[in-house]
Amino acid sequence: MENQTMITILITGIIVSKIIIGFLLYELIRKNRILKREKVKLLRTNIALEEQADQIKKYNEELKASELFKIKVLSIASHDLRTPFISMSMLLNAVDLSLMSKLDMEKVLMQLGSELSHSQNMLDEVLLWAESQLRDNLENKETFNISQQIQHVLLLFQKDLMSNNISLEESLPKDVYLYMSRDIFSFVIRNIVSNAVKFCKYAGKITLGVSEIKGDELLLYIENEGINMPESTVEKLNNRNSWDHRKAVNGTGAGLGVSLCKDLLQRVGGKIYFENISNVGTIVFISFPIHTITALDDEIINKENSNFMNGFKEQN
Repeated sequence: MENQTMITILITGIIVSKIIIGFLLYELIRKNRILKREKVKLLRTNIALEEQADQIKKYNEELKASELFKIKVLSIASHDLRTPFISMSMLLNAVDLSLMSKLDMEKVLMQLGSELSHSQNMLDEVLLWAESQLRDNLENKETFNISQQIQHVLLLFQKDLMSNNISLEESLPKDVYLYMSRDIFSFVIRNIVSNAVKFCKYAGKITLGVSEIKGDELLLYIENEGINMPESTVEKLNNRNSWDHRKAVNGTGAGLGVSLCKDLLQRVGGKIYFENISNVGTIVFISFPIHTITALDDEIINKENSNFMNGFKEQN
């Protein structure tokens, strides 16, 4: 009887011990799982913090680049805008204008006119860029025909093309429309065509057309025959800070127009990049978000066609 009691106590002790060990193992496993979950949460938090730190660093870099760009815009614009006023001041403060020969006076006035024209373009560009910076959204969007709008822009360069014996070939589809700011579109095309004319060789050729229409993107190209740019220059032009570009002939240029084009295109979902064509010249690709025309746009299209014909008649 006593042995049976001892056996019962022993069995009961073993069972209780197993229960206690089981409970301890359960608690250990449960706490281990909790620790693992906390560890995963901690790792995720660390990853999120690292991503936020990288994002903050990226934002800071973009902010610094943006501030430098704005400072550069203002410094270049202020310098260029002051130039004609300085020339006018020097001319008006001359001892005796009557002593200047007619030829010298014509040269001075021609130079002054050129400076005023350049400053006016510069002012228009900077004001358009400033307006885009002050608005969260560019609200002045409209539907327009790209071929007709580019024709308007090309009319501005007829004199320069003729004086340099440059031929211009364009192969643009007549039925493609964009829905965006017309001013920004014209600004970008005008700047790139202006550079193409500047850097095109005498009696060379400028070609303008559509590279592809893919999905919701229209890719235009403007190619000019001239001297290939150094790859370092192409790389700078394809970077955000492209104001270090220098003109190959007749002085230096700030490249401000290209920088403003890139900044404005980024605002409307477009982009621009440059390539050298071996022994030919340079080609510039410009992408724009495309707007597919529907029957509801017929009234806009008819109005656009009418405005284009009226403008063409006025130019001629």
